[in-house]
Amino acid sequence: MTEQTLPESNAALAELMRAKLGAGGADTLESKLRRVPGLLPRSVKRDVRYLIQMQKLWDHPKLRRQIDYTRVERAQANLRAFLEKIDPKDRLMGRFIGILAPLMLNILLIFAAFVCWLVWTGRV
Repeated sequence: MTEQTLPESNAALAELMRAKLGAGGADTLESKLRRVPGLLPRSVKRDVRYLIQMQKLWDHPKLRRQIDYTRVERAQANLRAFLEKIDPKDRLMGRFIGILAPLMLNILLIFAAFVCWLVWTGRV
C-alpha cells in the first residue's frame, strides 16, 4: 500500500460499510463505527479504531512516518473480508422474519384460546 491511498481506501471501506450494513452519516470510518457499534465483532472494531487513528496521523505530515503500513493493510483486509461476507438481502429477510415470527405466534395463541373457549362453552 502506498502512502497516498490511505484516505481513499478508508473512504472506500466506509462506503462498503454503508452498502453492507446500512450505516448512514458522513463517509468516514469514525461516523460509520458510531452508527453500527453492535454489528461488528470486537476484532473488527479494534481494526476500525486503528484505521481511524492512522487516518488522524495521516493528517499530520510529521506524524505520518509513524504509520505501520503492514498493520494498516492487515486491518483493512480484515474489515473488507468481514464486510464482503455480509449479504444485505439476507439481513433484511432476517429482520422481516424477526418481526413476523412473534406476530404469527401471537395470532396462533389467540386462535387456540378462541377454539378452547368455543369447546368450553359448548358451541362446537
